[in-house]
Amino acid sequence: MDWLRLHGLDARLVQDVLAAFRAGALSSRPFPEQAPPDQVEDTVRLPAKNECFAEIVVPVLASGFGDDADVMEALRGIEFAELPADGPRIPHTVDPGRGDPPVVVMAWQGRVDDLACLVHECAHALQIRLSDHDVMPPLAREACAFLGELLLVEHARRHDPALFGALLQSWTAENATYLGADLVTLSDALSDPGTAYNYRQNYPVARLAAVQLFKRRTECGLRDLFASGRGAMRHLSVESMADRAGDVANHLPPMPEPDADRPRMDAYRRLGARALLDIDYWEGASEARIGDYYASQQRHGREPTAFLALDDDRKPIGYATWTVSTDNGSVTLTRQAAPFGNHLTLQRALERHLQATGTVEANHPCSARARQAAW
Repeated sequence: MDWLRLHGLDARLVQDVLAAFRAGALSSRPFPEQAPPDQVEDTVRLPAKNECFAEIVVPVLASGFGDDADVMEALRGIEFAELPADGPRIPHTVDPGRGDPPVVVMAWQGRVDDLACLVHECAHALQIRLSDHDVMPPLAREACAFLGELLLVEHARRHDPALFGALLQSWTAENATYLGADLVTLSDALSDPGTAYNYRQNYPVARLAAVQLFKRRTECGLRDLFASGRGAMRHLSVESMADRAGDVANHLPPMPEPDADRPRMDAYRRLGARALLDIDYWEGASEARIGDYYASQQRHGREPTAFLALDDDRKPIGYATWTVSTDNGSVTLTRQAAPFGNHLTLQRALERHLQATGTVEANHPCSARARQAAW
């Protein structure tokens, strides 16, 4: 299949990515705790394209790259052109080659969808400049453009609630195509090695990869991807997305962000999340009396000797409790619950949380060796 060869991908790997999405183990929602509104009031008024570019798009993309001077220069160098009246009415970005700035070609009617399109195409142009015009594989190129859209949605979430609602609704509506008809087209093509290349085959995996990269942007950064040119595929999370194909879908709701003004509410939310995980886990806690279970969870929350692990969507994936020896400070894990298969993720997160320099043991009462080294 031409598309697989173009990106150096394996059909089984991509099929696993699509399977993970279909099973609900891979999210397409950048802000899972906030559902898009059913209706958006027609109160969003956008100025002319040039004003939106200067006052919204440039600050949004620049802030996503830490206001890097090279990024600012690259953005200010973008040129614009109108769609030809007698040609295809598809927005696109033209790369004239080294020495000349990219040209964004699109129509403008002042709609919210036009603003999303503008930032999408400007992200393409930024990627071209940061890659020094080294041609990037199209899947990665579209992931960069979708990341530009997500930076815009995040900016609106913080500064303009009305625009945020409209942009989130637009993103969700477009998922119906990118992860609907386009996903079916890609899936069918993967089953037929003789299928010819179609540009829309790039969108489903690019859309999903952009969401995963957006959630990890603070630790991974975005510049390396945008500047990587033909080597961009190594920056995408295709393998890790495919690895989630065997995960049990996590049906728990996302946890709200911590509220510094209501620590007790946060503590009860964490206790409730641990209880929900135990309901799914059915190993050990189900035999406990409710009063004893609640008292134990409260004690672990107060000490504190409990840790709740969240995934990129802030959904609880597992928790652990432990005791600390009064003699030497050694830690003994008393419970580890990960009902959706995230045992290794829980352990790694727990290691970072405890940062223990001494012995960490786990309690296995049903084993011949009840106390074993945890790591």
